[in-house]
Amino acid sequence: MEFRILGPLEVIAAGRVVALGGPKPRAVLATLLLDADQVISVDRLIDGVWGEDPPPSAKNALQTYLSRLRRVIGPETLERHQRGYRVVACARQIDAQRFEHGVARSREALTADPAAALRSIDAALTLWRGPALMDLADDPAAQAEIARLTELRQVAAELRVDALLGLGRTAEAVAAASALVAEHPLREGSRARLMLSLYRAGRQAEALATYHEARIMLADEYGLDPGGELATLAQSILRQEPHLGPAVPALPQPPQPPQAPALPQPPPLPADRFLGRDVEVAEVRALLRDHRLITLVGPGGSGKSRLAAEVCRGLGRDVCVAELAGLADDTLLEPTLAQAFGLAVSTDLAGVAAVVGDRRIVLLVDNGEHLVDALAGVVPRLLTGLPGLRILVTSRVPLSIGGERRHPVPPLPAATAAVELFLDRAAAVAPDWRCDAAERAVVTRICERLDGLPLAVELAAGQLVALSPAQILERLDDPAALRTARRDVPARHRSLDTAIDVTYRLLDQPQRDTFARLSVFAGTFDLDAAERVAGDVLTPLTGLITASLVTTLPDTSPRRYRMLQTLRQYAGRRLGDDERRAVRRRHLARAAELAATADRELRGPHARWWLRALSAEQDDTRAALAFALGGEDPAAGLRLAADLAWFWYRTGHITEGLRWLRAGLDAAPDAPGDDRARALTGIACLQYLAGDVAASTEAILVALELARAAGHPTTLARASAYLTLSLGLRGQLEEGAKMGEEAREQAIASGADWVLPEALISIGLIAGASGDAETAAAALDEAIEVGTRCGFVWSAGSARWIRAKQAAVNGEHDEAYTLTRRATRDLDEEDDVTGWLATTHLLAGTLALTGRPGAGAVLLGAVDALGGQVGYSPQRMDPLNGPRNVAAVTSRLAPTEYDAAHRRGQLMDRAAVRAYIDGL
Repeated sequence: MEFRILGPLEVIAAGRVVALGGPKPRAVLATLLLDADQVISVDRLIDGVWGEDPPPSAKNALQTYLSRLRRVIGPETLERHQRGYRVVACARQIDAQRFEHGVARSREALTADPAAALRSIDAALTLWRGPALMDLADDPAAQAEIARLTELRQVAAELRVDALLGLGRTAEAVAAASALVAEHPLREGSRARLMLSLYRAGRQAEALATYHEARIMLADEYGLDPGGELATLAQSILRQEPHLGPAVPALPQPPQPPQAPALPQPPPLPADRFLGRDVEVAEVRALLRDHRLITLVGPGGSGKSRLAAEVCRGLGRDVCVAELAGLADDTLLEPTLAQAFGLAVSTDLAGVAAVVGDRRIVLLVDNGEHLVDALAGVVPRLLTGLPGLRILVTSRVPLSIGGERRHPVPPLPAATAAVELFLDRAAAVAPDWRCDAAERAVVTRICERLDGLPLAVELAAGQLVALSPAQILERLDDPAALRTARRDVPARHRSLDTAIDVTYRLLDQPQRDTFARLSVFAGTFDLDAAERVAGDVLTPLTGLITASLVTTLPDTSPRRYRMLQTLRQYAGRRLGDDERRAVRRRHLARAAELAATADRELRGPHARWWLRALSAEQDDTRAALAFALGGEDPAAGLRLAADLAWFWYRTGHITEGLRWLRAGLDAAPDAPGDDRARALTGIACLQYLAGDVAASTEAILVALELARAAGHPTTLARASAYLTLSLGLRGQLEEGAKMGEEAREQAIASGADWVLPEALISIGLIAGASGDAETAAAALDEAIEVGTRCGFVWSAGSARWIRAKQAAVNGEHDEAYTLTRRATRDLDEEDDVTGWLATTHLLAGTLALTGRPGAGAVLLGAVDALGGQVGYSPQRMDPLNGPRNVAAVTSRLAPTEYDAAHRRGQLMDRAAVRAYIDGL
């Protein structure tokens, strides 16, 4: 039996075409043949036949089609399995696989036996009777295979041209390649074969015309140049290089152009060492090999010119330099460029083309930002007239023309290359200075404050003539601090403000206004935040990004942006006092709204997204807190801190959270009681994480008193639930049980689903500690059910964690392991930090209790290391059960075994821990 899918589906049995029925059964069989000899599920078959919107009767109809097909091609060929259906067919029975085999055989024979290669490829191509998998043209899952087979058909057709050329049948090769180019004019492999076929047929001019046709087509339609291989082939044809194949009839030599003048070389590089840009140099050189116009973009002082000069060294091409920094009149641009090629100032671009011809040249156009409009008109003419030309531009804004490849020049890594640059430049002005470890740490902070911007780092290093690193760091906010007295430095680079001024003067007024207002953001921001703070910003923001004053963060959606701190300080100085205050108030209002929303959403099904969102906004929430609590609006600052308390709890930011919450309470003694109660509840939670039960209880008692007076049900229920937890941890079980019942009633009355699990968890903890296992299990199971139903995954995970601890104490070790592993997975999927560390710590103990102490030791090491990074210790937070987990592991291992496994865990990051747990 033969199956044909290279065209309309056909099945051949005993030399005759088998009747398969209508389109639907044919689509079923085609779907099965996509993965012949594999079991295909019913759901996949339904997708292949009906797509994403199958009718209700799809499953019954599918069974009818499959039964009919089994009758036609035989049940031994179309097998039924528990998980679906399978077509039993080997490679020689399917035309697509025979075709692939023929292509491979032809490719292998091409060099040694082109005649055999031609026979093989002709036989393979005759298998095609139309488009591949026609019966699955509308199936999204089949598109990749359709595209692959279609591409392989084109490859086969190109191999056929190669075989014809190998046999010297150039006329047939020209005809075959011409047909390929007519069908796919932009396919460079086919066009290259046509060029070579024409050349070997003695038609050199037509071969070059074919190349130029591709150049014009790509430039007009897409603003692109032909690929490097096609351009190289054109040059080889022009020179009639021997490697192209059999000799062609001698062609008349074209008249020789006038002798081109010697091209000036780039000026000597500065005497200073070039540091920290090895990766960028390699990247830009690679771009110059493949593209004809590269623009290095970046803010003033980012090192574009120095990088470009370094790139041009060792390129293997002549290099000309056009320095435009001092050119103010764009009418002099063409003569200036002509002069760069070694011609008289009065020569225009036509004269350049006449004398330079197709010589392989790189033109470095340096500091072109103020002439981009003029360059946008001149550069395409240069590239068209000089086929061997590559142009490298440095500019604070791109040319924004077809064929341009932008390469942003990033700052230096602050902690490494920027420090090395500082030390190198410092040695030139302060040769007796020795940088010890303490001063290197200060230098690192200087480089971080300056964003690793090379010019800023060099200017700061120059201050070592008179100042120590600590003094330099103290003065970085003063714009006069970063200046140089060096005589060889251009005026535009003698201070950081002067360097930024050049770009600022190129902005229009809306861009300047937006630039100043965006300076209020301390970290990254998105478009919504920018609009809330600075108004209608999309158009001016786009201009600021183009001008390299705002950076887009890659791989973010929605897009996030940031300003370098040096640029932010400059922009902030453009704000008047009244406008600055108004912008910062809008910034505070936006942060407050974000935090209030997050406080609710972090207890729902989208908690993971909100944890990441608040993490991205941390710098700005800190700035908003400092502004509000600094005297602008202490009550708003306290409310903002209270809304962030749960985020700090989940992420383990214990010290930071306690600092802001206490600062808010101190700054706003007259704030509403509900806000003070929520802040104190946050302090109680964070003190619990820190293992200070006494301080936690003290805070929650005050919070409960304020909450009762304020009368907000949710705040009251939370405070009651956490007081229940505190009483349980202090051994006051009877009082805790009464408070737990109050918390349950208040949670139900509040109407907030997420509050009830917290109360139930506290009740379960008290009941377990009292020895009432049945009540504890019921409360915790209810907490899991309610938390799962309302999407509060943290509460379900925490309930499982306490349930597992009680099971472990009761000797139910397998149950404890199962519950803990589920809790660990759920909290990990939420990106939770403290809860995940606590459950992982318990998982280590349950692993030991179930016979795997070595794995437990690995996890203890990981928890110790990762917890130490955020200042959180599950063992300190849970002084009763934490030591039990450790003892369960250490008592079952020799000290050397434990130490080795523990060290292994200490080397793991979170992703490695996740993979390790998955592999248990």
